[in-house]
Amino acid sequence: MALSDKSIKSAKPTEKKYKLQDRDGMYLLVQPTGTRSFKYDYRLHGKKGTYTIGTYPEVSLSEARIAVLDARRLVSEGTDPVKEKQEQKRKQSAQGKKFSDYCKVWIDKQNYRPTTLKDLVQRLEKNIYPFLDQKKVDQFSTRDLLEIMQPMIERGARETAKRMARVIKSVYNELIILSIVENNPAASLVELIPKPDNRKKSNFGHQTEPDQFKLVLKAIYKPAPRRNKAVDLALKLTPLLFLRPKNIRFLKWEYIDFNKRLMTIPPDEMKAGKELKVPLSDQAFTILRDAYATRLDETYVFVSSHGKGQPISENTVTAAIRKMTNPETGKPFGTGFMTSHGFRHTASTFLNEMGYNPDAIELQLAHINQDRIRATYNKAQLLEERTKMMQDWANKIDDLLDDKGLS
Repeated sequence: MALSDKSIKSAKPTEKKYKLQDRDGMYLLVQPTGTRSFKYDYRLHGKKGTYTIGTYPEVSLSEARIAVLDARRLVSEGTDPVKEKQEQKRKQSAQGKKFSDYCKVWIDKQNYRPTTLKDLVQRLEKNIYPFLDQKKVDQFSTRDLLEIMQPMIERGARETAKRMARVIKSVYNELIILSIVENNPAASLVELIPKPDNRKKSNFGHQTEPDQFKLVLKAIYKPAPRRNKAVDLALKLTPLLFLRPKNIRFLKWEYIDFNKRLMTIPPDEMKAGKELKVPLSDQAFTILRDAYATRLDETYVFVSSHGKGQPISENTVTAAIRKMTNPETGKPFGTGFMTSHGFRHTASTFLNEMGYNPDAIELQLAHINQDRIRATYNKAQLLEERTKMMQDWANKIDDLLDDKGLS
């Protein structure tokens, strides 16, 4: 006998659950708790399954009878109605989600250092989320994504564009696994990002690819018992401060304020004739404190081993790098791979890719000939922003040394 609303309402719970049969294979399961659920038992591919349609009265009898017909149709077509229902729920849940929602889930699964994580999130929030959150994740083509990369490419932040492309690709790979999208529009996105123009020549060897820059850093920080202490410390400080070689060579203790963690190089020591303030990151502060504890001279920070009281020679840092062994080739870096002046090019490239204010970067590099930068001297030389920038840069160097990378 088929069910009716009256028979369902009068169905009382007992110590054991029981069934009340309806038509088309559907039945009402009454639990000892009093819960009444519409269910349908089926067999598919030799296995038994139970499809729960819903509970009464949230699902009416008439609605349940329509639902069981749909379930029977799916079984006849070889589709599991339970899995189909789960898929529909998942798709409905995904309707309101944006790319940033899925990306944040992906990020939570990664094992990033806090500084690396902070940098990645900032880059995504600036370069990706505002654009990819405008449409559903299944509505983007590869061309759409390349257009989103274009502003980064045009401002010279190609490494940032590549890193963002890799993240997008990884997120879409997960969306494919979850059946939220059918294809990955970012699968070949990295290959579409133009490579730097290597035809541009520079007198100062430098590296702007994270993997290559990391080789130099690892060589610098590799223990070298025979290396002069002053040279060792100068080598470690140069990438952190990216000053001109002359300013490292003639660096004096009187320029350093350990209490304020600030270095002030006077105008007559600067190429442009303007005083330069250099905020000291934790890492730079530690190196200078170590140098002060073992100082051999009361004037210069880095003293030559060949003459008492004389600063290191002009090419000391570059020559030391040239002789270091490239861990990738097992041979010396040689001429042209990296110079002490080249660290300025490297830092400038990465800091621009990190999204820092170009004026702050130019000020830190002591490039102050542009008219648009003159006004910044009325704002304490953007010192607060540069202080944060220098610490972030030092943290990036630590990330590379720890094989976390910048890509």
